[in-house]
Amino acid sequence: MAQDAASETAAGDGSIGTTKRGIGPTYADKMHRTTAIRVADLAHEDRLKQKIQTIVTDRNKLLHALYGAPPLNWQEIFETYREYGRRLGPFVDDVGHLLIQNYKDGKRIVFEGAHAVLLDIDHGTFPYVTSSNCSALGLYTGAGAPPGSVKNFVGIMKAYSTRVGGGPFPTEQDNETGNYIRERGNEYGTTTRRPRRCGWFDSMAVRYSVDLCGITAICITLLDVLSGIDELKVCTGYTIRGKKLDYFRADMDTLAEVEPVYESLPGWKEDISGVRNFADLPANCQAYVKRLETLVGAPIKMVSVGAERSATLMR
Repeated sequence: MAQDAASETAAGDGSIGTTKRGIGPTYADKMHRTTAIRVADLAHEDRLKQKIQTIVTDRNKLLHALYGAPPLNWQEIFETYREYGRRLGPFVDDVGHLLIQNYKDGKRIVFEGAHAVLLDIDHGTFPYVTSSNCSALGLYTGAGAPPGSVKNFVGIMKAYSTRVGGGPFPTEQDNETGNYIRERGNEYGTTTRRPRRCGWFDSMAVRYSVDLCGITAICITLLDVLSGIDELKVCTGYTIRGKKLDYFRADMDTLAEVEPVYESLPGWKEDISGVRNFADLPANCQAYVKRLETLVGAPIKMVSVGAERSATLMR
C-alpha cells in the first residue's frame, strides 16, 4: 500500500486513479516472483519470516530512493501476517483441485467476477485498468477451472454507463444529467466512496464486452435510476475525425478522440421500483430494454429495478 500510494501521488496529473490499496504492486510482485508472497506461504512461518524480512528490506530502499518515504517495519508486518495465516489455515486448500473434482462429479458451479470488462489488464482501456484479467477470459487461469467446463456466461450491465478514476469515457455526462444518475444510483465507490463518472449507455463498449466474453444472457441493473428523465440517449456508434468507427477499440488514444453517435428514446416518469413483472413496466421502459438488447447482441433475460431480490424481473 505504501508503494502504491507513493507512486500514485508522485504521478500527479499522470496518475491512473488507483485505490492506493496496493493491488498493482501486489500483481507486479507476482510476476517478479522473488518478491511475491502467496497464501500457501502463510502456513510456513519460518520461511514467511525470512521472505518478509528480505522483501521489506529491499522495498524500503526503493521507497526511500524514489519517494523519500519512511521505512516499513518488517517485524510488525510479519507478526500481522503470521496471525492471518493462523486464522486462515483451516480454510486454505487447492481450489483448482476442488473445482475439477466437483465438475467431474456433475456439480453446478457458479463463478462471479467483480470488475467490468474494460478494466481487464489485457483487453481493457489500458493503462486505466485493474491489474488482473477480470473479464471472462481470466476465469480459467484465475480459478483453475478447465477450458470448456463453463457453459453459460451471464453479463451484468447497468442501464447507463459509469467509470471510476481516469481514462476515456465517450458518453460521459459531466453535467446535470450525470449528477442526477449519480445521486439516484448511489454511484460512489464501494470501498473508497469516490464519485463515479456517469453517462449515457454505450452499446459500442457493451457489444465489445459481450463478444469478448461469449455472453449468453444479460442482466440489466439499475433501470429504476433512469425514471424521471424525459429523453434517454443511447450511443449506437462512434465517429473519429469525421469517419465512422465500425467497432470498439480498447485503445486510450483512439477512445479519447471518438465522438459518440446517439439515438434518442422517450423516457418514463413512473417509479418502477415496485414493479415485479416485466410486462407491467411502462411501455417506454420496455422499449428501452428491447432496444438495448438489439444493440448489444445478446438476450436480456433479467431486469433489475431495485436492490431487493424480488426486484429482479425474469423475461
